[in-house]
Formats: sequence, C-alpha cells, structure tokens
Amino acid sequence: MAVAALALVGRRLVKYPWLCGVCGFVLLLIVVAPAPLTRVITGWPPPGWRFAMCDVGQGDATVLAAGKGTGVVVDAGPDPKPVDQCLRTLGITRIPLVVLTHFHADHVAGLPGVLRGRSVGAIETTSFEEPADQVEFVRRAAAERHIPITRAVAGEERRTGPLAWQVLWPPPPSQHLAPDPDGPNDASIALLVRTAGLRLLLLGDLEPPAQQELLRSPAAALLGNVDVLKVAHHGSAYQDPDLIRRVAPRLALISCGEHNVYGHPAPSTVGALRAMGAVVLRTDEDGALAVGGSGEGLRVIRG
Repeated sequence: MAVAALALVGRRLVKYPWLCGVCGFVLLLIVVAPAPLTRVITGWPPPGWRFAMCDVGQGDATVLAAGKGTGVVVDAGPDPKPVDQCLRTLGITRIPLVVLTHFHADHVAGLPGVLRGRSVGAIETTSFEEPADQVEFVRRAAAERHIPITRAVAGEERRTGPLAWQVLWPPPPSQHLAPDPDGPNDASIALLVRTAGLRLLLLGDLEPPAQQELLRSPAAALLGNVDVLKVAHHGSAYQDPDLIRRVAPRLALISCGEHNVYGHPAPSTVGALRAMGAVVLRTDEDGALAVGGSGEGLRVIRG
C-alpha cells in the first residue's frame, strides 16, 4: 500500500521538476543533518557549547570544543554510527586529537565513526595495552589513515584553541599499579580540562584502586573546584567516596546505555554525587548533553 502510494506520488512529481528538486534537497538535509539546521530545528547543540557527551549507548564518547568545527574527542563509544552522527550534529570536521582513555571496546570500537570524513591530527592512548585485540584494532585504524599514535602520561600538558588540559593519570609504567583483571580500567587516562572559565574532570573508567592512588598523587592538589565531572566507569558502584568528596562537582554527567545489564549508574553513586550538591544527568535518560556557560551561568542542554 505504502509502496503504491509512493509510486503514484513519484509519477506526479516527475511533471514538476522544480518540486522534485525541492524534495531532493529536503531529503538531503534530513540525511546529512548539518549542524546549523539541526540547531535551528532542535536548539541542540546550544551556541557556545564547551563540552558535549554523546549518547552512544553503553560506552563513552565526549567532545571538547576547540574552535569552529574543531573538537578534541575523548573516547569513541562502542559503535561507529552513533558517534559519527553526534559529531556531525555538533559540526565537528577537524579533530586535533582523539584521546582513547583505555582499550575496552565500549570506548574504542566506534573509532572508525570518529575518523570518517574528518581531519584527525593524532590519537593518544594509555600505555596499558590490553585487551590485545582492541589494541590491534586501534593501531590498524590509525595506520590506514596515517594517523600517529602517542601515549599519555601523568604531568603532560597540552593546549589547542581555547582548551588547555593536563593528564592526571596514568603515571609512568614503572610506577603503575600491578596488573589485575580490571587493569585496563585502572589504566584509564584521566584529564583535567580548562576552557572558557570551566574546569572539567574526565575520569575514564578508573575504579577505586586507581582513584585512591590519584588522591595520593601530586595531582590531588588539582582536584578541587571542579565544575563538571565525567563520572568514572558509567557511574558504577565502584567509586572511592573520598574522591567524590574531594572533587565535589557542580555538574556530574554519566554516559550509560538504556536498560544496560550492568545496572549503571548505581543508585549509590548517584546518591553520593547528589549528596555533595551535584546536578546529575545521564545519557540513558537525558540523551546527549552539551555544557556551556560558566560560574552562575553554567548550563547543560539535553540533545
């Protein structure tokens, strides 16, 4: 029935070439969804956004605005399609750096979607190269595009456009925790980012052993007065309460998949964050999130 109706409409449209052109143009806009059109229709992303958390299901993919059409991408999610769509909606065509906090698939498997049709300067990874199949996947994707890979280490400081950031974790391999079954999580890259008056802390999937080590490291002095926290490990129950108290973020963002089998985010983690005065938002309920403003004007818009 629907096919027959479409065929009938199609035959009538052929008589009006200009109308065919208009319909084709509208269809192209719907498929491509350029950022200016998306903003006009939906109001997202908001003008002047500084940080965005993509809705990629059970995984992580976030973007730090670094100038017109430019963003630093931290993690790529589990699937190329949603992260590609998110970056297109944000209008990101140039990526000076992709940071892959660790090699679990829910953080790296979407990498081809990040690289698709975009200029990428480099990929930075943790030095803890497990699981091996995902490490090889990332290396192969980078080699196909001739993108260099570097390794992050605590103390590294970088800047691009309005962004400045410091690597807080992991420490050099010689100082790292002994490997354990959750080694990749505790080897996650953690970043402290400054942009347009905002301080953001991105904790990858760090769990209590590494969180406690971070609190004992020289970086601990930098952990207060955080505006935005990317909550570690999708808001799992495995959080160090002392770290939450030390960071005391104004805004806590959690990336997790709807009805995920892990129970993320844990009610205890959400409760602890709210008890510290944080506004907690999560992609499984709120969709993609974009942060802008600063000070009393700090705001977050749902996608």
